[in-house]
Amino acid sequence: MDPEAIEAVLDRETNDFNKSSDHPEDDKSQPHTGDGASPGKIFIGGLARETTSAQFVKHFGKYGEITDSVIMKDRKTGQPRGFGFVTYADASVVDKVEIKRTIPKGAMGSKDFKTRKIFVGGIPSTINEEELKDFFMQYGEVQEHQIMRDHSTSRSRGFGFITFQTDQAVDDLLAKGNKVELAGAQVEIKKAEPKKP
Repeated sequence: MDPEAIEAVLDRETNDFNKSSDHPEDDKSQPHTGDGASPGKIFIGGLARETTSAQFVKHFGKYGEITDSVIMKDRKTGQPRGFGFVTYADASVVDKVEIKRTIPKGAMGSKDFKTRKIFVGGIPSTINEEELKDFFMQYGEVQEHQIMRDHSTSRSRGFGFITFQTDQAVDDLLAKGNKVELAGAQVEIKKAEPKKP
């Protein structure tokens, strides 16, 4: 298995993590507590479909002690959905993994593109679209804003997109890092990659 396939972070906008709980089957009885924003918890996108739980844990276990991990699967088919979550005992490990994950593959290649659109992950469920827009207005003029929602319940799926008026606003924002604090939670921000034809 190619480790880079595991290290990829949400390479497709179609990746879809609509459940913050590590155990979706428990959603009805267990309240959501932070929409994936616990200090030691990290979202891993772009997983190869053939990635096993053992490979997943082995790969990310080299960074620190893992207290919980899950590869999300389709409820109907049982097939992996290409993303998962890892929770570390020591929250400081997350920063090491973030650095590793966000180094562009190759020289300075695939991530070095211009875009006005960013992906925002780990959005607290208490945040609505207007609050999301207002927050990011401090970094530049926002043209479009969206929180992805469940089609049947309209419940926030914990991630969304912001489109700024200029790509410079995106570059300036990401130059400060790939985490920002929103409503007391650390949310992930990254360039939204263009959809592949």
